[in-house]
Amino acid sequence: MKILTGAQMRSIDRRTTDRFGVPSIVLMENAALAVVDAIFEHYPDCDRAAIFCGTGANGGDGLAVARHLENRGVVPVILIVGDKSRLEGDALTNLLICERLGIPMYDIRTSSDVEEAIVHAADADVVVDAIFGTGLDREPSGMHADVIRAIAELRLPVVAVDVPSGVNASSAEPFEPSIQAEVTVTFAAPKVCHVFEPAAALCGEVIVADISIPHAALDEENVTLSLITPRDVRPLIAPRLAATHKGTYGHVAVIAGSPGRSGAAILTTRGAIRGGAGLVTVMSDADTARLIHIGSVEAMTFAGNDVGAFLEGKDAVLIGPGLPDHDRAYGWVREVVSAIELPLIIDASGLNAFAGHAAEMNPRSLPRVITPHPGELARLLGNDASTVNADRIGSARQAAKLCNCVVVLKGHQTLVAEPDGRVYVNPTGNPGMASGGMGDVLAGLIAAFVARDIDPLDAACAAVYLHGFAGDLLKEEMGDTGLSAGDLADRIPAAIKRLRE
Repeated sequence: MKILTGAQMRSIDRRTTDRFGVPSIVLMENAALAVVDAIFEHYPDCDRAAIFCGTGANGGDGLAVARHLENRGVVPVILIVGDKSRLEGDALTNLLICERLGIPMYDIRTSSDVEEAIVHAADADVVVDAIFGTGLDREPSGMHADVIRAIAELRLPVVAVDVPSGVNASSAEPFEPSIQAEVTVTFAAPKVCHVFEPAAALCGEVIVADISIPHAALDEENVTLSLITPRDVRPLIAPRLAATHKGTYGHVAVIAGSPGRSGAAILTTRGAIRGGAGLVTVMSDADTARLIHIGSVEAMTFAGNDVGAFLEGKDAVLIGPGLPDHDRAYGWVREVVSAIELPLIIDASGLNAFAGHAAEMNPRSLPRVITPHPGELARLLGNDASTVNADRIGSARQAAKLCNCVVVLKGHQTLVAEPDGRVYVNPTGNPGMASGGMGDVLAGLIAAFVARDIDPLDAACAAVYLHGFAGDLLKEEMGDTGLSAGDLADRIPAAIKRLRE
């Protein structure tokens, strides 16, 4: 699902009308119907509604909402914020219809009108916010700011049309003041503000409504930011056919673990096994291999240094979790990575080996995924974690191009970036997953998908969604504190089952 800026949405609207011939009044009518449906879904006992309308297209949507609410037995009152003589086109058409229907309507032309006008909204059950849409590019001021603050003082549930007024559609950072909505109904696709906090918190529950914008109108827009959805994941977790066996589902090779760090390797194998890998074998030193075998009896172990022999018959390789962090080990990792031609996932200490050597990670454009947290990504880029966190999307794009790999930037709203600049946002997961070992499970889960000959990008997107969804199931069961990576790995099969349903 594409994530749009305000400018991209306006371009799509124009293309829909000018090229594909869908009348703009049809889009407005469908948008209004979607908002009305959301009101009745969330507030089925609504008897009265106050609709605050601006003087642009968003206000026209609000006027159409008022018409349809009245048709369904709700008593609407319209409050127009600004000079209604500025309404034109489809918005003016809806204004004239509302006037002919005799729907109560009050003007807010100046700040001095706000207090008197807001009284007419006080007995409403629901407020509809249709003041500003996706075109807002500056902080609300004057009477508009006063109206936004007055709506907050009403303490009524707010349903926002497209975006809450005061929120910048193209940014995670809202303007001040902004409406706090309980429900936001947006059209065709989510906007940046609906996905990224703190703006997303002001949107409440976001409903993406189909208003008859053709898919082709969206596809022709150069959108490089998308949201991962269950629809993307389900084809990769389809029920298994009867006539299959462990060889059908791939053999994952894991190069991981060292004295005192066997846990990372164990959790990685559990992630791969719970993710559906047919076979998993871990290469480590002899002492660590014995501990790995105890901690993950389903996995096989290989004690030794002959990487070539170890990789025979394997379908995908994962290197890094729990490996030593020192220069000699880093040099060995770089040598091993340069020789591997199988699909490869690089995690943890495997990434640290490439600090200062990021361009050496994939010079032959082989199928590769890297899974850094912000600190590891900062070391690859030669900056610091605060710089990465200040622009996660830009940092992920930069790393994907520099490393020539699919990049999984872990954290709240994990990002998956391609070298061509496209970025995918994961909506699943919760703060309870902020504990050691979660990333090891994720790396193993990605490897399980890749070992089935799934494209690395698709594998990464499916794995991060499924990993977060398993964490959400665990939170439902146990709360958001004290969740362990092992517990999460054990919920992956249940997460697959739930997503299939």
